[in-house]
This record gives sequence, structure tokens and C-alpha cells, in this order.
Amino acid sequence: MEFRKFAGRAAAGLALSLSASLAGPAMVVSHPAPRLEARQSSHELPDPSIPERTPPVHNALPDGGRATLPAARDELTTIWDKPDGTIVLNPASGRHEVLDHDIAQTAVLMGDSQAGGAAGIDTADTWLSRGLVGRGYKVRFVGAGGTGFAAASEIHPNFPDAVESGAVTLPYGKPALVVLEGGGNDAAQDASDAAIVANAERLLRDMKASYPTSQFLVVGTLGAGSSSPRRAQVDALLAGFARANGLPFISAGDWIMRYRLGGKMADGVHLTAAGHQILTGVFVQELEELGLAAPGH
Repeated sequence: MEFRKFAGRAAAGLALSLSASLAGPAMVVSHPAPRLEARQSSHELPDPSIPERTPPVHNALPDGGRATLPAARDELTTIWDKPDGTIVLNPASGRHEVLDHDIAQTAVLMGDSQAGGAAGIDTADTWLSRGLVGRGYKVRFVGAGGTGFAAASEIHPNFPDAVESGAVTLPYGKPALVVLEGGGNDAAQDASDAAIVANAERLLRDMKASYPTSQFLVVGTLGAGSSSPRRAQVDALLAGFARANGLPFISAGDWIMRYRLGGKMADGVHLTAAGHQILTGVFVQELEELGLAAPGH
């Protein structure tokens, strides 16, 4: 009987305790939900908004410097994306040079007034320029009248000094041909053989620094043979310089006499338009015999 009373009271107390705990404030312990790490399937397609970087394909532009991505989504900007006339630094030569997108078809012509024009003849109408054009080249003249390998004028330095000082700005890239012509003013100013050869070597080094893989040509001194002995001597001197450096050479030391141009001289030194026309044909033939022509010509 006493046992039943005790059990009843215990049950009633447990019920009261449960009721009180349910009626009072409750504490909830929150556990963070497990994080699911996103896994990219090996079969998932790439995001099309992200350009796909593929190996560049080099275009056939002046020095191979320009490259584009073939998917046309992206382009690698290079120096050749700049406009013609832009001045750029050539790290090989250490000099500032000018962009010319036609450089691969161009003959860079360093010379005197036989190439640059005088006595009313423009640069484009000289026998050197017209002869080069006849072989498919575009001509860029970088010399000056009254100058030579060692000779300077009152307003312009000699050939190597002009390049080294920045008095002339060479075109950037790889020209199809580099022509070194002169000697007439060296003869007129009585420059020594040693000075002419030393400066010719300097000029060649300067030009090779900019154009290490271009074809070079040396054109001698226009003269009348024995009637202009110092000019003939300088022409022969330049022939030796070219031979020592493995460069093709065109001698012009007796052309005035050989092609009977005495009556086609404007002032005893420079040709008339008719004289330039005659020597244009001669020069074209000389270039052809050497196998020199612009790419694709």
C-alpha cells in the first residue's frame, strides 16, 4: 500500500517537472549545416566568355614581330600595330628608328647627291632610286648631298657620324636591301684612303647593328675614268672594302666616259635628267646580273 503511494507521488512529480520544463524558455543549440564543396567535372565545358589562350601564330609582317591568336578572340599587340612614322627604340642597335610597314620591300639607300638628287633632280628621279624601283624595291633615302664616308658638308655630318649622332633616322625592321653609295665628295675633299676605309667600316658596323640579316650592296663612285683619277681611285678603294667584307659591288668609276655622258652633265659633277635616264637602265642591268630584286619581283 505504501509502495503504491510512493510510486504515484513519484510519477506525479515527474509529470510536473516535465510540464514546467516545457512551459519555460528553451535553449536551442544550432549546428552549422555541412558545406558542400563544388567539384568541377572533368567533362565540364570551359566558360566561353574567357578567351582561350592558344600558341601565337606569327604573321608574315616585316620582321615577324607581330602575332595574333588564330581564334580572333584576342590579339597580341606588338610594335607593328603602331602607325607608320612612329619612333621606336631598336634594342639591337640602341638607336631610335622609325616604323615603315613596307620595310620588307624596301631598299635603304645611304648615299650622296648622286642618290639624293641635285641640279633640279629629285631623289625619286636619280639613277640609283629609279634603278632600285625598276627591280621592285621601295626606296628610302637616308643620306645627304655634299657628304660621304669621311666627307661632311657645312650642314650635315659624314655617313657614319650621321647614323651615330641621330642626324638621320633609320627605318626599323628588316629591309630587303641596304645600299651604301658614295665617294665623290670624299674625292673632292681629298679625304685620305685610310679615313675613307675606316669610316666605311664604321658605317657597315652601324648598319649591320640595325640590319644584321639584310642583303647589302656597295655602289662605287661615279666618274670618268682617267679623266677623274681621284674618283677612279676612290671607286677602286670601295671595291676593295666590299670584297674584304664579302659584299657585292657595282663599280661606276668610268661610267661617264663609257656611256658617253659628257654632254649630259648639269654642272660637271651631276647628271641631267637625260643622264639619269641612261644610267637607270645601266644600273637595273647591274642589279639583275647580281640577282638582286625585291621579294616577289
